[in-house]
Amino acid sequence: MVNQKGLTLVEVLTSLAIISIVLLSFFQLIINSNENAASNNEKLVMIYLADAELERLKIDPSNLFLVDLENSTFEIKEKLEKVIKLNNKNYKVSIKTSQNNDEKKMKLLNVVIKVRLDSSKSSSAVEGYIVYE
Repeated sequence: MVNQKGLTLVEVLTSLAIISIVLLSFFQLIINSNENAASNNEKLVMIYLADAELERLKIDPSNLFLVDLENSTFEIKEKLEKVIKLNNKNYKVSIKTSQNNDEKKMKLLNVVIKVRLDSSKSSSAVEGYIVYE
């Protein structure tokens, strides 16, 4: 009779291979979730920057107008761009304004603020109205 109380080398190697395959798939899942979390964090920062810029313009919309003091008229700037440095990263902020006749009668200005990270292809945009007098 043969004593079969132990494991053979083939059984040990097979179990190690199965365990390593399972662990590698979990590691890939962890790496992907970490990359997604970092990407979502960047998008969240861009949304907050765009929202903060819109709130700044609501408080002081004078940056959106070219004023002619001699003729007492003003002209709306259609596009503004600036760079904000935050967390050692440069974010490009683009502000586009538009106004149709109905909005002009109500003294509303449609503003779209788009924020883009220089080193990334993703961007976020916020749209809102600004009241001016």
